[in-house]
Amino acid sequence: MGKKILFSPIGSTDPIKYCWDGSMLHICRHYLPDIVYLYLSHEMMEIHRKDNRYVDSIQRLGAFLGHHFEVRLIERDELINVQKYDVLYQDFKSEIKKIEESMEAGDELLLNMASGTPAMKSALLILATYAEYRYVPIQVDTPRKKSNTEYDDREGYEWELNEDNEPGAPNRCHETKYLNLMKTIKLDTIKKHVAAYDYHAALAVAEEIKDDIPQEAYKLLQIADARLKLNSGAISILTAGSDINVYPIRDGDKQNMFEYALTLQIKLKKEELADFIRGITPLVVDLLGEIMERECGISLESCCYRRKKDNSLRWDKDKLQALGLMDLLVKAYNNENPLKDGVIYSHQIGTIIKDKIDDAVLKERIDEIIMVEKDLRNIVAHEIVTVTNQWIMKKSNRTAERIFSVIKYLTGRAGINAKEEDWKSYDKMNDDICSLLR
Repeated sequence: MGKKILFSPIGSTDPIKYCWDGSMLHICRHYLPDIVYLYLSHEMMEIHRKDNRYVDSIQRLGAFLGHHFEVRLIERDELINVQKYDVLYQDFKSEIKKIEESMEAGDELLLNMASGTPAMKSALLILATYAEYRYVPIQVDTPRKKSNTEYDDREGYEWELNEDNEPGAPNRCHETKYLNLMKTIKLDTIKKHVAAYDYHAALAVAEEIKDDIPQEAYKLLQIADARLKLNSGAISILTAGSDINVYPIRDGDKQNMFEYALTLQIKLKKEELADFIRGITPLVVDLLGEIMERECGISLESCCYRRKKDNSLRWDKDKLQALGLMDLLVKAYNNENPLKDGVIYSHQIGTIIKDKIDDAVLKERIDEIIMVEKDLRNIVAHEIVTVTNQWIMKKSNRTAERIFSVIKYLTGRAGINAKEEDWKSYDKMNDDICSLLR
């Protein structure tokens, strides 16, 4: 178990006033911090030099309760004007940061919000409200739960008269239970990143307040981050033993193709149009391969061999010849060697499909997507260009949205039976994350 550490300004009612604990001593009594940092202004330093009352009272309390308090003084003898909020804020922030940097895992930092001048209390309130770290802000009620209006002219602190030492004396401490503003800001930032499909950024912010958000929300953010990276292995680990499922299509290769198509859709929504255009080719090759098998009864495996180096498919001239496809490609390309180095291109598969089917709409969509690859993708992949919808329209006479609609059509023809709501899968996942964060 970690240590408890108290940071406390010292005010005129510390350590004992009106025969009751002041706020600092009362927090020590009920929270038993292991280390107590006392922040002393010039006025409080003068009192401290007279009788050591702040340290002495804590030591007496320790003996009374059988607890060891380590007291450390933050001496500000030069601090005369204790109403300067900006000076106190910066100094408190600096000292608390030093304390935090010395803390270990499991340690807990307590802030006394009730002692000191109004400027001191305000400075601590702002620090706690905008807290980048985990504090426990503590208020302490007065013994009568109203302002201390009586005049107490005793100069000492008279430990023996302290009524808080009596059995059954009430605990007047209470922790401030507000949601700190920094956490609120970070929750809002996470939601904005999620809405923009920037899960990596959302996860980075969530990490800072991980203990303050639902575990399921944090896990969903991890899943979303892995999903956009097409890291199905990580998702399998994250969802093991749970009923969480973010995949609308679950059929092996079809799932992979559909998830890839969704990432293109997100690039389109984020107007990352160069990446959208560059990303078309791998998907189109796979979709046309599926379509060729479904519509023509010809699988890529039957036309290809697997290269040992990377297990990738390459055209096999002999297999194509045996299937009567080699002459088709030679004629179509007017080239005795239309296969080049054996790399599979979408236009080659498209040529085979169009020769074997009578479906005019499918032929038209295949020509359309291949033309997009030729007129757009090759430029974007090899040149530095600014890709906008206007540029796409100028080069291809169609919008990026139209190009994606062709991809959706080909996805259906490849046997991926995605409903319209499945294409909104990421938005559904985003809604689930933000709902948990409320």
